[in-house]
Amino acid sequence: MEKTFFTFGKNWVDYVNKALDREKIERAKESLLKYLLEEEYKNKTFIDVGCGSGIFSLSALCLGCKKVISFDIDPLSIKVTKLVKEKFSSLIPKKNNDWEIFEGNILDDELVKKLKGQGDIVYSWGVLHHTGKMRQAIENAVKLVKPNGFFIIAIYNKTSSSDSWLKIKKFYNIAPMIMRKIMVYSVFLYLFTQRLASFIKRKLFKQPTQSLFCQERGMSIFYDVIDWLGGYPYEYASFDEIVSFIEPFGFSIIKAPTKSPSLKKKFSNRFSFMYTGNNEFVFKKNETN
Repeated sequence: MEKTFFTFGKNWVDYVNKALDREKIERAKESLLKYLLEEEYKNKTFIDVGCGSGIFSLSALCLGCKKVISFDIDPLSIKVTKLVKEKFSSLIPKKNNDWEIFEGNILDDELVKKLKGQGDIVYSWGVLHHTGKMRQAIENAVKLVKPNGFFIIAIYNKTSSSDSWLKIKKFYNIAPMIMRKIMVYSVFLYLFTQRLASFIKRKLFKQPTQSLFCQERGMSIFYDVIDWLGGYPYEYASFDEIVSFIEPFGFSIIKAPTKSPSLKKKFSNRFSFMYTGNNEFVFKKNETN
């Protein structure tokens, strides 16, 4: 039985201490509005499954959720979520300060039973494919959604290079520190060079640009590289596979902000980054379920 797991919490501690600011929190809030209109968050219960840094839990409160429940399997993630709560408490409306944070595992049947049907919005972005039992994790997560509630998830797309990246991630997690640093800086340099070329091109043609280091959702390109290489266990599925798996539980897909195709397997794209990112899904639970 494999016991290799990447500790995301350590990366989140570094991110919050060194990179997180109000601008990135604003980007995180904007990202939530890709999925639902702001009024859908008002006075709702938001369950953050695998809360990571906690910035999306914070954003949900800032958007008007009356209660947020945040849990993660990694104790360092819980520590850093509490730090975010303390550090940015001034951003939380006083009437929306019910924020429950605790260590928990979506594969824990007792926890699922406790939280069953409590979420108006259940959110799990880029988490369930790292549990080692993705389908069971998804099945457990949908149980937390109330009738007429929303289920927002992001799952890695299945493409031609997915098998190769699985091997790379396994190697990264057992490699010595010096090798991990070489891998991180090599991938970072490659991605940053691409981003810099795009930035210069947009400047020359007077098109809108974004920060060279800041990602969508308030993330950071450097810390995203560490997450990408280290993120193991690692599972993936095509867009249609996820839809066909979730809809029989009484859900309908209402939005797909990101939908990636799969590349055909060729030697030239065995290690491609193309379409390896997350497909994003917004499901709504039927009233009768």
